[in-house]
Amino acid sequence: MSTLMRAAALALGSAVLATALTAPPVHAQEAAAAEAAACSFYANAPYKSGSRTVAARAGSSGCPTNWTFNAYLESSRWWGWARDSHVRWVGSSSRTLSAGCAGTHEHRLRIVGDNGLWNSSETSREVTLHC
Repeated sequence: MSTLMRAAALALGSAVLATALTAPPVHAQEAAAAEAAACSFYANAPYKSGSRTVAARAGSSGCPTNWTFNAYLESSRWWGWARDSHVRWVGSSSRTLSAGCAGTHEHRLRIVGDNGLWNSSETSREVTLHC
């Protein structure tokens, strides 16, 4: 075996060993997958609440306290999406986000959930509001 082949085999073996030593046990991976399947969350479409306010509702259910959620009420701008409101919670809950509204913009609600092993996000449909 050439020196190059030996070095490649050693590097590959080290990578496999490192992965095996740092990966969670199979039963922990199965438990995390079952937990992730039981936990659900949603982001409702924004709506006009009063003449100068936009609001939207986000929530989670069936989620244990190792899940953290961040919800963002956003509006479109020439440079991208502006974060108009933010709320964070742990576990199962629901929240209504609101922000000031002026002019005509697209609005959306994003929610990001994370439990340390899994993360996922959901984005509502975009709604054009005239304030």
